[in-house]
Formats: sequence, C-alpha cells, structure tokens
Amino acid sequence: MIELILALLCSASMAIALRLSGRPNSSRYGLLVGNYLTCVLMAWLSLSEKTVLPVSGAMWTAMAAGVFNGFIFLADLLLFQLNIRKNGAVLATTFSKLGLLIPVGASILFLGERPTALQMVGMLLVLAAILLIHFEKGEAKASFKTGLLLLLLFYGIGDGMAKVFEHIGERRYDGLFLFYTFITALFLSSSLFAAELKREKKKLQAAELLSGITVGVPNYLSSLLLLKAVTKLPAYVVYPCYSVGAVLVVCVVSILFLKDRMTKHQALGCGVILAALVLLNV
Repeated sequence: MIELILALLCSASMAIALRLSGRPNSSRYGLLVGNYLTCVLMAWLSLSEKTVLPVSGAMWTAMAAGVFNGFIFLADLLLFQLNIRKNGAVLATTFSKLGLLIPVGASILFLGERPTALQMVGMLLVLAAILLIHFEKGEAKASFKTGLLLLLLFYGIGDGMAKVFEHIGERRYDGLFLFYTFITALFLSSSLFAAELKREKKKLQAAELLSGITVGVPNYLSSLLLLKAVTKLPAYVVYPCYSVGAVLVVCVVSILFLKDRMTKHQALGCGVILAALVLLNV
C-alpha cells in the first residue's frame, strides 16, 4: 500500500509542477526533453545490471513493451500539457485519471480479478466523483469532446501498460522496461523539439530544461511505484486509488496554494472521492 500512496503523491506533484512551469511563450517540447532526460538518467541509475541490449526473450519483451509505452507517454504529456494550459490543473488531472476505466475494465474482463461488492460501490463512486467534478456548463463540456477525451484515452492506455507488463514481463526487468519507455519518449520529444527550434527559429532555453527536471523526478517515481503497486495489489484497487487520490491532492494544493477556485460540484466531488477511497480499501 505504501507504494500506491507514494505513486499518487508523485503523480499529483507532476501535475502541480506542470501547472507552475507553464508559460505563454514557452516551448512545449523543451520542458519534455528536460523531463525525459531526467527520467532516462534515473532509470539507468536504478538498473542493477547496466546491460540494456536484449540478449533473452524476457529482455526483448521488456524492450518492446517499453518502446510502445514511450510513444504513449509522450502523447500523454503533450495532451496533459495542452489541457492544463486550456482548462487548468484540476480539470486536466480529473480527465486523465478517468482513464482508469481502461485498465480496471481489462483486468476484470481478461485477468480474472474480482472486486468485492463494497469495492464495486467504491469504483462507481470514483466515476461519479470524477464526472461530478467535471460536468459544468459552457467550455468544460465542449472540451470533453476533443482534447480531454483524448487525454482520458491515452492516459488509460499508459497507466494500463504497468499492469500489462506485470502480466507478460519478469520483475527483474522492470527497470529495463522503464528505461526503454523513457529513452523512446526522449528520442521522440527531442526530434519534435529540434524541428520546432528550426521552424520557429527559437533558442534553447535553460529554464525550460530545468523545469523539465521538476517534472521528470515525480514522473519517473510515479511510474516505478505504480509498477510496484500493481504487482502487490489488484488493478481495481490500485487504479481508482491512484487516480482519485491524485485528483484530491491536486485540488487541495491548487486551492490552498495556487489560488484556483473550486465550484460546488468540485467540492462535492472531492467528498465523494474520500468515501470511495474508504470503500476501495475495506
């Protein structure tokens, strides 16, 4: 359980770091390059054996899963960064965490995991809370049909990859899986960043790379801790707690320290989240 709590705290920290680092004229990719450079370095340092070239079937599995995950990770952060700028940290975090429907549903349907009746009620409360927080009149509803819907989909796939690798991979190659995840995302984001610098004649700003470090540390730790959590706990506990717990932390920090405002729906949704977390852990 400690891995799950730390994972959701790191996930919330990443959202807050992105919220604080957003600047109107900054490059989307400069921050991501700094983020993934940090993640690759941390993943490399965490490897017990500094061998990354596949020499066995299990290592090839870790590499293939990591490369695919890297594509998803980059799409996740680009969508997240865009939605934070357009809709704010609370809204973007809420929809990213609604992606829990994908790994939880897949685990129940295909992996034979069976939640208790109270845990089922908890999962329903999670969905109700997220929808309650989010469904407001005006722009938020329109955004649901575009960027936020894509955010939900890609985050669901990205979070679910931890469970997929837990099922198909070997635990001794968890670090290799994360290394290939982040080095793939680094290569892609660096290519996009180089093209942006050439196209718009921008200069590389050290502030963007430094901001990326503040995002990269919680990004790597949340991925590692989530992978550890799904090896010890069922998906129907891990993903709802990970998702709504991060939403709750972001809401509290945004309101208390970043002076964001919470609507009545959002306040009620946070109360429902607390009830859901209790039921999921009974």
